[in-house]
Amino acid sequence: MKKLIAAVCAVLAAAILLCACSQSKVKPLAQVFDSIKEQVTLSELNEFQFVSALDRYYGITSDEVVEFAGGINNSGVNQEEIVMIMASNTEAADHIQTVLENRRQAKYNENKNYNPEQAQMIDSCSVDRHGMYIAMFISENADKIREIYNTQLEF
Repeated sequence: MKKLIAAVCAVLAAAILLCACSQSKVKPLAQVFDSIKEQVTLSELNEFQFVSALDRYYGITSDEVVEFAGGINNSGVNQEEIVMIMASNTEAADHIQTVLENRRQAKYNENKNYNPEQAQMIDSCSVDRHGMYIAMFISENADKIREIYNTQLEF
């Protein structure tokens, strides 16, 4: 009887330990974006409130997205744009990555002749992908934003 109780206790202890270790510390993208806004100055960024904004700017549909956060500066001069998306599947992630890379290139092409400072900023930025997470940080503070993003999502 004592051996049975000891075995049950050992199994329960192992189960508790495995559950504690397997819990993901990944934060929701909205919370990651809040951390970015707390640590980095973002100028006149219009935050994405609804997935329809992703469709409007990028052609990304709601069935491709699990969650998202970010925003875009619509001033016309400042090209700052922060986009973080968790895709619903690999095919969607591939599409989102392509769309964001095309967006970054189009912004660069639009600015290279009349706004060289912004074009240089855009050119120095990239689209990052970690599994189902895709992000584009076009900002003077892109390196700091990427660091916060990677730390928050433990990449």
